[in-house]
Amino acid sequence: MTVRGDLPAQTTTIIGRRAVLADTWALLGRARLITLAGPAGAGKTRVAVEIGRAAARAGTFQHGVWEVRLADLGDPALLARTVAAELRIVDNSRGGGSGRLVESLYDKHLLLVLDRCDHLLDEVRHLVHRLLQGCKGLTVLTTSREPLGVYGEHLVPVPSLGDEAVELFLDRADAASTDGPEVRALCRAVDGLPLAIELVAARMTEIPAADVLGELGTATLDQVLEWSARHCTDDERRAWAALSVFPADFDLAAAEAVAGEGVLETVSSLVRKSIVVASTSQVTQNTRYRVPGAVAEFGVRLLAGADEPLRRHALHYSAFVDEATRSWFSPDEALWMGRLREEWPNVRAAIGHALKTPDLAETGTIMAMNVQRTRFTASAGRLGQARDLLATAREVITEAPLRTSLLAHCAYMAQALGDMATAIPLMEEARALPRQATTDVNLLIVEATHLFFVEGSPDCGPLYAQVVELCRQYSSPGDLYFAELMHAMASCFLLDAEAADKATTGLQRTAENNGVDWSRAWGLWHRGLYELLHGDPAQAHALAVEALRTQLAIGDTWGPAYSLWLLACTCAELGAFDRAARVFGALRSQERVSRISFGTMRPFHTLLERADRIVRRALADDYPVITTLGLDLRPEQAMEFALEPVPDSERRPLKPLLPDGLTRQEFTIAGLVAESFTAKQIGARLFISPRTADRHVVDIGAKPGLPTRVALAAWHRSRSASGER
Repeated sequence: MTVRGDLPAQTTTIIGRRAVLADTWALLGRARLITLAGPAGAGKTRVAVEIGRAAARAGTFQHGVWEVRLADLGDPALLARTVAAELRIVDNSRGGGSGRLVESLYDKHLLLVLDRCDHLLDEVRHLVHRLLQGCKGLTVLTTSREPLGVYGEHLVPVPSLGDEAVELFLDRADAASTDGPEVRALCRAVDGLPLAIELVAARMTEIPAADVLGELGTATLDQVLEWSARHCTDDERRAWAALSVFPADFDLAAAEAVAGEGVLETVSSLVRKSIVVASTSQVTQNTRYRVPGAVAEFGVRLLAGADEPLRRHALHYSAFVDEATRSWFSPDEALWMGRLREEWPNVRAAIGHALKTPDLAETGTIMAMNVQRTRFTASAGRLGQARDLLATAREVITEAPLRTSLLAHCAYMAQALGDMATAIPLMEEARALPRQATTDVNLLIVEATHLFFVEGSPDCGPLYAQVVELCRQYSSPGDLYFAELMHAMASCFLLDAEAADKATTGLQRTAENNGVDWSRAWGLWHRGLYELLHGDPAQAHALAVEALRTQLAIGDTWGPAYSLWLLACTCAELGAFDRAARVFGALRSQERVSRISFGTMRPFHTLLERADRIVRRALADDYPVITTLGLDLRPEQAMEFALEPVPDSERRPLKPLLPDGLTRQEFTIAGLVAESFTAKQIGARLFISPRTADRHVVDIGAKPGLPTRVALAAWHRSRSASGER
C-alpha cells in the first residue's frame, strides 16, 4: 500500500470550527474510533478532511491518512471492496473483500476517514468493528448524522456555526457584502448551517439579502434547497435533477449524455449557485463536476422518475467502456488507464443498474466483460469487484450465445488466477451451449488454456494459433495481443527452441512498435522465459528485471507476480541460491496478495518446483530461514530487492561445457537416456513434448558423433565415471 495520504485538495478556506478541530485532534492520540456527528450540511466532511490534512502534515500516522467517500456508494455489498480500492489495496479475492482489508491493514499505522456513512450504517458498523479488532494500528474517523454504535466510539458533535457564520457568508458571497444586520439575520434564519449559508451566499449577486430574508424566514436545510430550486430556471432544475443520479464526479460529456446536449452553460450556472462543485481532473486536466451529497438527495426528489436519467447514464458509460476497449492498446495506454480509474465508480454503478434492468441486462454484461478486456481491473487490483459483477451477470443472462461467451470469459479469468476449481465447471457448461464465431474466441482460448495450464499438452499450440487468427478478424488490438501472448508462452514451455524463438521475437517486435508499456513488459518477460528455457539464464535475469521495472512504473499489480516467478527460477539456474530463496519467499507473499496460484498452473509449477529443489539442496538447513526473510519483506522492499542485479559474488561458478560441447541441460538429457528413459518420460521430467525430447536426443548425439541412443548412453556413463559433469 502506498505510504502517503490520499486527501482531496481544498479550494476554499475553513471558517471557524476551532473547538471541534481541537476536540477531535485531542482524541486522535487516545481513541481508535471517532465519529463526527451532526445534521446534513453542518460541515462534517470539511472538518474530517481538515483533521486528516493536519495529521498528514504532522506525520502522526506512519502509513498516511486516507479518505473514502461513501456518499458515492449505492450498493452496501461493495463497501469493503470500495475501501480497499481507495487504499490502493490489491483486491482480487472472492467474497466481500473484508478479509483482504484486514490482511492488508493488520500491521499498518494509518488514519482511515470514512465520510458520509449515514446510508450504510449497519454495513459500516460491522466493517469498522472487524477492522478495529484485526488491525491494532488503525484509527478510524467517520462522519455521520448519527453514531455508529461501535464499542469504543468517541462522539464529537459538529454543531451549526455561531458567530463564525457571518464570516463564512462574507467569504462565500460573490458580492462585496458587508457585515450588516440582514446578513446576521440570514445566518440566524438558516441556523448557521454551512451548506445553507453557502447556497444563500451564492445568490447575493441576484437577490438582495433583505429579499432573501423575507422569502425564507426561519428555514431548515430542506427549505433552503427548495428556495434555491424556486430561484433556478426550468433548465437548471432539470439539470440539477438529472445530474443528481451520478454516484461520483463526472465530465461534461457525461453531463450532456444524461442532462442533454448544450448543458454547459446551465451547469456553469449551477456551479455559481453552489449546487454543483467543479474541480480539475488530475488525468485529463479537464473540468469535472460533482453534486454534493445533501444537494443530490434533494435533486433526486425533483425527478419525476429516475429511470430515464439512469438509463442514459448506463448507455453513456457503456459507450465509454466500448471506446476504452478499442483504444487502450495504443500510445495513449496511460491516459486510458487513468480515465478508467477516474470513472470506475460511474462504470461500476452503470453496470450494476444495467444488470438490474431487464432490457439493459445484455448491455451490462457486455460492459462487465469489456472492462476486463481493457486489463484495467487486473492491473489496478480490482478483480474482486469484476468477479462480483460477472457473477451477477451469470444470474441474469440465461440464453446463448451471450451466456456462452460470458461463461467462457469467467472461466478464463479464473484460469489466469490459477483457480481451476472454478474455471473447469464454467468451461464445461459453456462447451454445452450454442456459440457464434465471436464466442468461439472466448471459448477457444479457455480450451487452449486448459490444455496448457492443466494438462501441459502441446496440443494447445494450434488452438492458440486459431484464436490469434479469429482475433485478427473479430477483436480489438488488445485482444489480439493477449492471444499472441498466450501463444508465445505456450510455445516457450511446450514446443522446441525454434518455435519459441519465433513466437517471442514476434511478440517483442509488436511490443516495441505499438508504444504500449504494458505490452513491452510482457515482451521482455516472454523473451526472458525463452532464455531461461532455451538460452542463457543470465540474459533471462536482465530481461525479467526490466519487465518488472516497467510493470512497477505503470502501476501494474498483476504482472509483478509473474516477473517474480521468472526471477526465482532464473536465480536458481544461475546458482544464486540465497537470492533465489529470498525471491521464493517474496513470490509466495505476492501470490497471496494477488490471489494468483502458480501451483495449479502445471508448467509454472513444474519449473518452480524444480528450481526449489535445486535451492533446497544447495542451502540445506538455511533454506527455510532465508525464504522467510523474503516472505517477511514489505511489498515495496521485495520489489526493490528483486530489481537488484545479481552480484558475481552470489553466483556459483557454472560448470564448463563438456569436451564435446554439450551444455548442462544436454548432459542431463543424455543421463536420462542412459537410465533408459523414453522420449515421453524425458518430456514429462523436463516438461517438454515427447517430439521435442526426441529431437534433443538426436541433436545431442550428433555433437560427439553418436548415432544411437545406446551409444549416447554408454558415452554418458563413461563421462560420468571420469567425473565430467
